[in-house]
Amino acid sequence: TLPTLPPRSFSALETMSSHHILHAFEDSLARVKQDVMTMASLAQQNIANAVRGVVERNTDVCNEVIAVDDEVDQLEKQVDRDGLEVIMKYSPVAKDLRRVLAAMKIGQQLERIADEAVTIARRGRKMNQHPALPETQLIQSVYDLAASMVRDAVTAFNTGDLKLALALEARDQPLDDIHAATVKRMIERTSEDVGRIDDYIDLMTVVRSLERVGDHAVNIAEDVVYAETA
Repeated sequence: TLPTLPPRSFSALETMSSHHILHAFEDSLARVKQDVMTMASLAQQNIANAVRGVVERNTDVCNEVIAVDDEVDQLEKQVDRDGLEVIMKYSPVAKDLRRVLAAMKIGQQLERIADEAVTIARRGRKMNQHPALPETQLIQSVYDLAASMVRDAVTAFNTGDLKLALALEARDQPLDDIHAATVKRMIERTSEDVGRIDDYIDLMTVVRSLERVGDHAVNIAEDVVYAETA
């Protein structure tokens, strides 16, 4: 006759199994998070390079931004696949589930930021074929605000900093204001320099893309708040 284990032994085995599952879940989630952070690094670098390509009139840099975008797209798909696998394998609930969903949603926002970088780079390539516009320098201040918002949103995600995430929404208004002022100036220039209308439209598109980058940063921050507090 096989010996039977006392109830206490079964409890110990269940505890060990639970710890093992929890550890495996955390490892899987950490891999998803690492992919998101890699995406964040690439997306931020692409935005910086796209703006540099426009301001410095460097078409090679613009081309590099467009070429690298595929890597961001592939990472976004990887985050989605891994996130779904975590949900199906471990059936997380409550905050654990929110953490997985937030990582997947943030991956989508980062992919859209990278798309805005491509838009800027493509407009930059067109503008670089024509004489320089002095107003091009105006986009630097718009970029500085948008880039700082993305940086802080990503930091909030990486560290779980709820206070930093909550502060992002209020920072969107100054970006909207400088975007509106810059676009207004471009519109004025289209009537003053009719022969360069297409270039000013391209420049307005660049500014609009940067404003959208700020919007995506706010969305990332909202996803962080959701993950931390529901």
